[in-house]
Parts: sequence; C-alpha cells; structure tokens
Amino acid sequence: MRTPLIAPLRLRAAFVAGVAALLAVTVPVIVVDGRPLAADLAVGRALIAPGSDVVVALTQLGSGAVLYPVLAAVAVWRRVAGTPWRAAVTPLLVFAAVQTLEAVTFVTLVRPGPLGGVASFSSGHATAAVLGWGLVAGEFGVRGRYALVAAVGAVVGLSRVALGAHWLSDVVAGWGLGVAVLAAVCAAPAVTARRAAGTRPALASTEPGSAEPGSAEPGSAGPAPAGPAPAGPGSAGPVAGRSAAGGAGRDSAAGTATGSSGGSVGDVAGGGRTVGVVAAVPPGTRAAVQRWLTTARGAWVIPAVAALVPLVPLVVVPGPDRMKDLLVYYGAGSTAGSGSDVYEFRTVFDMPFTYPPFAAVLSEPLSRVPLGLLQVLWVVASLAALVGVARFAMRPVVTRIGLPLTLALLLVSAPVRSHLRFGQVGLFLVLLVAVDLLRRHRREGLGLGVAIAVKLTPAVFVPWLLVTGRFRTFVVVTATSVAATVAGLLLLWPSAAEYLWRALWDSDRFGANDVVGNQSVRGMLLRTGLPDHAVSLLWLASALVLVAVGTFGAWRLERDGNRLGAVGVLAALSVAVSPISWVHHLVWLVLPLAALVAARRYGPAAAWAAVLTASLPSLGAAGLRAGTGHPVFWHLVVDAQGLTAVATVVFLPWLLRARARSAARGSTRRCRSASRVSPAVGDRTIQLADQWAGRSIRDYIRQDQ
Repeated sequence: MRTPLIAPLRLRAAFVAGVAALLAVTVPVIVVDGRPLAADLAVGRALIAPGSDVVVALTQLGSGAVLYPVLAAVAVWRRVAGTPWRAAVTPLLVFAAVQTLEAVTFVTLVRPGPLGGVASFSSGHATAAVLGWGLVAGEFGVRGRYALVAAVGAVVGLSRVALGAHWLSDVVAGWGLGVAVLAAVCAAPAVTARRAAGTRPALASTEPGSAEPGSAEPGSAGPAPAGPAPAGPGSAGPVAGRSAAGGAGRDSAAGTATGSSGGSVGDVAGGGRTVGVVAAVPPGTRAAVQRWLTTARGAWVIPAVAALVPLVPLVVVPGPDRMKDLLVYYGAGSTAGSGSDVYEFRTVFDMPFTYPPFAAVLSEPLSRVPLGLLQVLWVVASLAALVGVARFAMRPVVTRIGLPLTLALLLVSAPVRSHLRFGQVGLFLVLLVAVDLLRRHRREGLGLGVAIAVKLTPAVFVPWLLVTGRFRTFVVVTATSVAATVAGLLLLWPSAAEYLWRALWDSDRFGANDVVGNQSVRGMLLRTGLPDHAVSLLWLASALVLVAVGTFGAWRLERDGNRLGAVGVLAALSVAVSPISWVHHLVWLVLPLAALVAARRYGPAAAWAAVLTASLPSLGAAGLRAGTGHPVFWHLVVDAQGLTAVATVVFLPWLLRARARSAARGSTRRCRSASRVSPAVGDRTIQLADQWAGRSIRDYIRQDQ
C-alpha cells in the first residue's frame, strides 16, 4: 500500500490508543466472566432498536461480503497499474489474516447477548470496517480520508449495538484492534525503508511549513539541522527527497535513502509539513543482539521463563491425570514383565498400549521405577532431548537466533507442550532420526531402524533410501527394525499373535479417530462426516499420492545436496499419512521448518512457527461449539496444523529449489564479475560456487554468452 500521509508520531499514537482501547475492555470483560459491563447496559438501553432497515444496511459496510470484493478490485487495479502482485494483494491478505486472528483469539470468550442467546467478543464488523476501509483509503492520496474511515467505523460499530448483535465493549474492542493493526500496516513502509537505509527517525516536528530539528538519538553526532546535514561520524547523512524549504508536493513518511544511509522526511499533516530528523542506528546493533542471543549467559533467562508454559500445568494437574501416555508405557512394561499380553492392558482411562512389541520391551525397565520419580526423570530426559533436537535438527535456526531463543520457541509450541503434558516419545524419535540422517557417520540407518521398531510412522523414510540408491543404509534400516521387532515378538510371545493379527491393523484401539486432536489426513476426512468406507478409500488414495509426491520431492532435494530439506519433507509426510497424528506428533515438523530457515525463507518459517504455537484444534472446536462464524471456517482452523504438513510435502521441495536457483543465479553474476578482474580468482570462485549450489555455474555463463 502507499505510504500514508500521517506523521510517524501520529501512527505511534494511533497504535498505542488502539491497543489501550482493546485492553481497557478485554480485561474487565474477562474479569466478570463475560457478563455485560455497566456501560454496556446503559448504552444498550439507549441504542438497541432491532429491525431498522437503515441500520441493517449501514452495518453491511463492515461485512466481508462488501469489503472482500472492494479490496480484490483495488488489488486488480494496482496490478494493472504496474504494482508487483505481492504488493497488490497485501491489503487483501492482511484483512483476511486479521479477521482470522480476531475470530480465533476471542472464540472462547462467549458472553450473553443483548437480546438473549450468546454474543461473541469482539465485534468483527467493527474491526473490519476500520481496517478494511482504512486499507482502501491508504491507496488514495486524498486529505481527510482517514477521518472518513473513522466515521464509517463509528457508524458500523454503533449499528451493531443498535441491532442487538453486540455490546458496546465488543465494539470498542473491535475498534481498538482495527486501529492498532491499521496503524501498524501504515507504518510498515516507513519501517522497511528505514531498515534498508539503516536509520530511524527521531521525534518529528509538526509545525506548519517548518522543519525544526528533533532530538538526536544516541550514537548520532548531535542535533541535526533542518536542512541537509553534513555527513560525519554517526550521522545519518543527507536527507533525501524534498526539503522542507523547497518541496511543494507530498513526501513519503519514510523518505528515500540516498547512498548507504539516508533520512526520512514526513508528509503533509494537518496543513503543515512534518519533517522527521533522522539519526543513525549503530550499524552493529543487529549483530550485537544476535551475539547476545548466541553467546551471553543472560539469554538463558528466555528459555527458563518459557519452560514455565509447559511445566506449570504438570504441577497443578492432579497426580492421576498427569502424563497419561507415560502411564500407558508404565503399565505395559509391568504387564510385559509379568508375561501377560500387553495388548490386553488398559489404564484407568481405558487407554491401551498401541506400539510394536519392541517398545514394550523398552518400557519394562520403566515399571521398576516409582511412578512419581519416573515422571520427573521423563521430564528431564524430554528437556535434554529437546536440546538435542535443537542442536541437530534445527542447526540453521540455532545459528540464526541462538540456542536459548530456539529452545524457548520450542517450549511454547503446541507439539512440545503436548509432548510434556502426556509424557510422549516423539522428541526421542525425532532426535534419533536427526542424529542418524543429518550427520556423517559409518552406522547410518541404525537410528532410523530403531525408531521404526518403536513406532511405525518413520517407515516413510524407507522408499526414499531406495530411490536415492542408498542401498547400504536401506539394508541397515531394514535389518535393525526387523531384528528389533522379531526380538520383541519372541520376548513377548504371549502378545505376538495379538499384535500381528489384530492390534497392528486396528486403529480403532486408539479411541475415537475423528477428534480434533487427530491432525492426519485420515482424521480430517473422518471429521467431514463421510461414510467410513468412503473415508478409507479417500485416505488410501491420498496417502499413496502423498507418498509418491513426497518421496519424489525428497529425492530431488537429496540430488541437489539438500539433506535437511529431504528429511524435512519426509518428516512432514509421516505426519500426513499416518492413520492418527496427535498434536504431539507434529514435533516432526521442526525438521522442515529448519529447512526453510536454512534456505532463508524467514517469512514462511515465522508464520509456520506461529501456527504451530497456537492451540488451533481446541480453538476451532470452541468456535464450532459457540456457533459463531461459518462452520467451514472453524473446520479449517481445526485442521490448519495438519494441513501445513500436507502443504509441506507438496510445496517445500519447490520452495527450497527455487531459493537454490535464485542463489545460483546470484553466484553466476558474482563469478562473471570476478573472472573479469582475475581469471585465476574467477575460476576458483566458480569452482567454489559449483560445489555450494550443487549445479554447474559454468552452464549459466555459457548460456549468457
């Protein structure tokens, strides 16, 4: 969107006001458990007049049925005018993302409605009116357009109260969210420009026609004059764009940087020119932050605080309800030690043992440890495995943001929270596979074979070993998994027949497979309500297609030398095609996420991490129970995390290979430049680039010549 005609200081004030309004009503509503506030009752008595045709028409200005077509038309108009398609569709995507965020965030806060029934907090129409029309207004350089947006937002919000659809506090929350997001979006171009220039604005002057100096930032040479500033140590350099004295037109809020550093000139605001005096950010600031995250001992405070998120619930949960899956391993190990059939075992929650016999053999020593001590040891071992997963499976992330912050993000993620809550084995299996496949060693395949013997889902890696011609590793994996399984069958002979002929094939032993926690493709299909035979056929067909697509994509990535990407695709495949993939199974997705970071796809990686942090299945289920919004939307929220696994199988190879091709083209240009300076240096550079990019840079040069 265009840079807005609003002073940066006003954008900050608008953002703070929006957040303050949102918090000012959200906190009291939560405190009173959703009951209407005194102001809600007073305003409701004065305004509620349901059935007015005029009010119904006005409230549609905040509906998606009106705003989505308008934003789509604006996007098409901008694209036709020559705007890159990503920039053209950004307002539409922002609007859709915020609507989703608003619905998901407050879905559990259901309160009694003004006319009976229930009302959802906050008002989506109020948010949509402010944000949607604000995004539209941002495309046009007309004075007073944001005042018109405020008027439309006020009318739509009050119409929701008049129709009895929301309380006033719902509407204020919607206004606050819309204003805060709109201010952030308007400020984004200025922030991006300053980041590119390595500068930030100081306080701006808003006197009509003046260009008063602002206060200097730390590290600058001192207060900068209003005109072009001389370059000097720590100064921002000359301010680009129109000067305060000679600019007759409107300047952007960010300005345009000249050279390696530049300034930002504000825009016409209120009738005068707002000039932001710029002071340089020390060039090593970002490096200093990264160095602190990666080396400072104080950075370990971050994961220490984050660990409270999964560990506090373990303490407050009653003992019998704590780590239910660990209770299964504990009881199955005890049953195995007594010589009984482990597949007939049930916990007090009627949970059976569902793993291969070798897992029961490994569980037998656990039954000899007091349960309370075992739970403590399991948590400690899980945290140690988490450190190993970060170091081996997420090395690119650790290199980028440091081990402490990586661990903190893992600890607050939904899969790790679920792993610790139930006492699961997923982290240990991910660590086994990562250590086995992501480093060079002579016994490659041993860890993968053990993981398959403990749980069958890692078997999706086996076809990849065949198509990549790694027959020695294939033999090691097969021999290890078969030997461990046979050993388990022999040691637990009373359980052998039960496992081979019934437990191995009966997925209903896990309980209801259509609950929201099952994020596999089969779980999604079961929740559609289709007949069981149709679900089985669709699941088998989709599993075969995904296995073929995923194996082919992993083969291409392995051929290109991207082992992490190949393993990441197959890790996501194990989540997608498994009959059941509970939320804690999604811990496998740390591997493809690390591959995105290694390819410098930071935007998709950050978005994916956010999706994996939220408890989307529970939020979607709450939305379906509340009956607010369209059921299809809430079903998509329920399935969102599993759908990311499917999308990874299909699109991750393309994303990673596209980035590699882009890097190869950049290397080609650099190599040509180097070869012009010195043939010897150029040849050596081309040789190194060939090794790094995994393809012949010389072929590109010959094509260009």
